[in-house]
Amino acid sequence: MKDKLKIIGISKKPGCCQIDLSNDEQAILSWEILNKYQIKKGFEISIEFLTEIKAESDFIRAENYCSYLLARREYSSGMLKNKLFGKKYDAEISNAVISKLKRAKLVDDNRFAQLAVETILRNKPAGRSYLIAYLKSKYIPRDLAETVVDKLLEDVDEKELAERVLKSRFRQYLKFDLETARRKAYNYLSRRAISYGASKFAFEKICKEEKLYNEEPDD
Repeated sequence: MKDKLKIIGISKKPGCCQIDLSNDEQAILSWEILNKYQIKKGFEISIEFLTEIKAESDFIRAENYCSYLLARREYSSGMLKNKLFGKKYDAEISNAVISKLKRAKLVDDNRFAQLAVETILRNKPAGRSYLIAYLKSKYIPRDLAETVVDKLLEDVDEKELAERVLKSRFRQYLKFDLETARRKAYNYLSRRAISYGASKFAFEKICKEEKLYNEEPDD
């Protein structure tokens, strides 16, 4: 009986349960595992069996957690791995869960990258390096990030992009003199990876069309 542990208590936890063992240790199990093996207070289980059901339970709990996240929005595989790491799941469990989600098409890094870039271009446009850096911050591999960004920017005119970005915030520059406004506009567009040439074009075009300054912008 030395290799057996007795379950001396079972208590509810959010989304799972805790079993208290006769060696003064605890184990966290999913309710699915508890019901599947009909585990109850007073049962005796071997250490080997406990190790097996804990691994099975961790997989179920990790999968349930990922499903909970994915029900709310898209995640990249790297973002999910990071979330699982934060919940103390080991790499083997995390990789197995994410592989299953990929096979089920619930996780798709290419789809995530495309949706992310399309959203930025639609709501708050930016240039190539900004978009690639953003995707990398979401754990998208650089080669995939570059492929997706280049494809989506293929038919985008950077000058029109710069003009659209600048128009949305140009009024806040009007409290400054021309050169200060120009500098702030260029700096902002630069942070969004818009080239100097496109920034200059957009600034001068807006000034001319809206007649926002009395003097013509310098070349």
